[in-house]
Amino acid sequence: MQKIRICSTINPDGSIQEGSGIELDTGGPTAQLLQQVTTPLFSNPITGEIAGVLAFPEETNGEYMKGILISPAGASGPPEHFHPNYVEEFTIIEGEFIFLHNKELIFLKAGDKLSVQANEPHTFRPADKYEVNTFVVVVRPPGLLTELVKTLYGLAHEGKLNKNGEPGFLQAMALAKSLSNDTVFTKPPPMVQKIMASIFAPIASLRGYQAIYPEYIDESFWLKRVEQFVKEPVLR
Repeated sequence: MQKIRICSTINPDGSIQEGSGIELDTGGPTAQLLQQVTTPLFSNPITGEIAGVLAFPEETNGEYMKGILISPAGASGPPEHFHPNYVEEFTIIEGEFIFLHNKELIFLKAGDKLSVQANEPHTFRPADKYEVNTFVVVVRPPGLLTELVKTLYGLAHEGKLNKNGEPGFLQAMALAKSLSNDTVFTKPPPMVQKIMASIFAPIASLRGYQAIYPEYIDESFWLKRVEQFVKEPVLR
């Protein structure tokens, strides 16, 4: 079966970063689903994750946003968090994921679904049995999840996150202050975060830190930094 490599990282000199990107079977479920993505895919060079949008809010009368996430084996996944104002509906497309949902470990394989309600703590990572692990997530009503993911991935591409994919203190304070009604991480405790953000977010703003960076939302940023598809499939 033919293989195709997606989202290889483009170096500043225009060369392709060796070993970056994920190889997919061209006839597999993830590759088939990616045919529905009409905008550039975006990636995290630290974790190897790849994401894209399948349906924007303006296409669903503002009812929901639908996205796709592809995780390679070994990806760490996001820190535990919750969303105060929206529901996430996950459907596993390929591979297997381990979700921590309300402190319960749940193993989900292709075809399984999980609904995470507002204010329910959760996180996830691939189970590492497969090289390709993919899910589709529907966010009802649409929040700022796409913008947040693009910002964190953009910071990763520009070397502004640590080796674990985490932002520095002032960047974290800018995120905590502006996104408190959208995405809240469980550590440190939310009340502690709120107090810290009220003190340090103004300092972060004065130093140029933002919660969402417009340049990372722009499609041109990803076209310059991510090779969307190899020109010729790689054969087995």
